[in-house]
Amino acid sequence: MSRPVLFVIDDDVGVVHALRDDLGRRFGEDFRVIGESSAVAGLAMLRKLADEHEPVALLIVDHDLSEMSGVGFLACAHELHPLARRVLLVERDYSARSPVVQAMTLGEADYHLTKPWMLEQDLYREISEFLADWAKDQEAGFELFHVIGLPQDRGTHEVRELLTRFNVPFRFHTADGEQGRHLLNGKGLDTSRLPVMIRHDGYTMVEPAPAQIVAAVGGSTCSEVDECDVVIVGAGPAGLTAAVYAASEGLQTVVLEESVSGGQAGNSPMIRNYPGFPHGISGHELTRRACEQAWMFGAHIVFSQRTADLARRGDGRVVRVGAHPSRWPLDRPPLPLETSMPGVFAAGDARYRSIKRVASAVGDGATAVRLAHEYLAAGHSDELSPIPRG
Repeated sequence: MSRPVLFVIDDDVGVVHALRDDLGRRFGEDFRVIGESSAVAGLAMLRKLADEHEPVALLIVDHDLSEMSGVGFLACAHELHPLARRVLLVERDYSARSPVVQAMTLGEADYHLTKPWMLEQDLYREISEFLADWAKDQEAGFELFHVIGLPQDRGTHEVRELLTRFNVPFRFHTADGEQGRHLLNGKGLDTSRLPVMIRHDGYTMVEPAPAQIVAAVGGSTCSEVDECDVVIVGAGPAGLTAAVYAASEGLQTVVLEESVSGGQAGNSPMIRNYPGFPHGISGHELTRRACEQAWMFGAHIVFSQRTADLARRGDGRVVRVGAHPSRWPLDRPPLPLETSMPGVFAAGDARYRSIKRVASAVGDGATAVRLAHEYLAAGHSDELSPIPRG
């Protein structure tokens, strides 16, 4: 199979030549750049590529072709090459009338490029991001794990789901299939205890518990510290934001997560209303970045830790892993986001009637850290005055 194709079409031959040359200079070693200036010729070329089973990575289409609309061309082209990413080429027009606004809203395009473009700031950076997204759908060249089990088995399903949520590359084999039997025999195992996980280095787990799986993929399942300034329960958007702010401000921070980071947002295939990502970002990728950012600031992120209880111990709070008081115990009113346990703040979806938006959860997480600073600065005082509202 030859190199994947970057396909470009515009009625203006000069634009086609310029874009083809600019793309070829940066991406020509790994991709073929094909350009057309006619919708009829363009569809004929794409049909030929499809017949020859040649992969197309990007479809870069001008929005205003003379023979048909750009979104119409993308629709026809996408039927021929469903894995290709659809890029609408538009003039620099940041009004609501721009054709890319409706195309993105209706799911008729995946991305857009503006013309004229600047090479480093616009074209190369954005094309690299588009190609990285396309590459995720290609067949993985490396599997970190082989999972052997039965499709209808609950334990097998839970293992596959956990690995998927961790975005770990793996290959599943049925225990009664040829490859599954071969892998089991190679480890001296049979089908009496399933599922079985075999890591790329040969490390093998039989009927693995979630904590074992987390540890096998490099996650932490026990805290490295016994005392800290801030404990965050839950690694969703609010919890991870709180971890980033707290750790970056020098607070000893521990995050306890029962399963996988990301919360509900982590399961979203695309979040388009989070600031800073005009083409959208998957919930997993957004929370993965936040998790890594918190870790790089020094936060301790611990998985497979279910929080069972909170209790006061002198001026501190004890989080028991493995019930809060129902009434507010102090004379002062609680601070915003403060729970019935003084000094413990709730953020994101943990709050009653929360907004259920990622950006709102991020705001809650940042606010909770500010309030924690206020609480700590007051020396855990029960006389702490509430922050005025409004």
